Amino acid sequence: MSEPRDPYDNPPGWTDPYSNLSDLSGNEPVPPLEDPGTPQATPPRSPLLTGLIVGLLLVAVSVAVFQLLWSDDESDSAASASTTVAAGENGTVATTVPGDATATTVAGSPSVSLPASDPYPPIGEAIPVGQLKLAADALRSTDDAVADLRFGDSAETVIGALTASFGDPNEDTEWQVSTGQWGVCTGDLERVVRFGPLAAILTIDGDAEIFNGYRQDLSYGELESETVDLATLSGLKAGDTVEQLQTIYANQKVTFESHPLLDEVFELRSASTDDLLLWGPVRGQEPADLVIGIYAPDLCQRSPADG
Repeated sequence: MSEPRDPYDNPPGWTDPYSNLSDLSGNEPVPPLEDPGTPQATPPRSPLLTGLIVGLLLVAVSVAVFQLLWSDDESDSAASASTTVAAGENGTVATTVPGDATATTVAGSPSVSLPASDPYPPIGEAIPVGQLKLAADALRSTDDAVADLRFGDSAETVIGALTASFGDPNEDTEWQVSTGQWGVCTGDLERVVRFGPLAAILTIDGDAEIFNGYRQDLSYGELESETVDLATLSGLKAGDTVEQLQTIYANQKVTFESHPLLDEVFELRSASTDDLLLWGPVRGQEPADLVIGIYAPDLCQRSPADG
């Protein structure tokens, strides 16, 4: 094979500078544009399918939020509709108020409705405090022209007379379910209207609101009230000493007992029948210790014949 000749008569050793260039005639194959080992790209999702998935997620979130809010509303409604009052040894009283009606449920008793607690207006002329006496079954009047305020009398009449005599009450519990604190049987309805240290205890008999007890107690406060001077028929007053108590009732039976709520109390009983006449808290049993209160016998412990 003859060596290529330089068309331009160059000296020996000449080489063709274009011998290594690619064939520009178009006969060589085109080199690959990508690495054959690279995985094929995933085609894009359909826009319709993507929108459907997003929509389903939004619906699920909305349902979950609605259920959560509904549960909270039900809890709040239940909490506002029911109130429970712990009554210690006397059980538990639960009061439920559905809508505008008030229903009260007592453990072991059917649901009852509380009557309206309207104030009692004053009735009649004022009774001087010295003419009213603390008795076992009444606030007795020493004036024959003025009727006794007896247990079983209309609450409107009794509270009206006390209001006319001593002014507006210092406190009114309104109608409530008894826990036994005021001597009314647990579960019954009671209302306590207080004039200074004198608390008048009201109950319901059928549809009638009646006066059914009292407690005279210096610990109730408002000692500037005239009622602080109320005394028994024999002359005992709250604030007198144990010695005075025993002297005044020397012909009756006076004992001292322990009470779960009041600590020490005195009991005054009939010497002939042993019936309880009066009782109340004391500061001790020594002659100089004070009688703090004078109570009528508790309603729940009185026999039907006692009123």
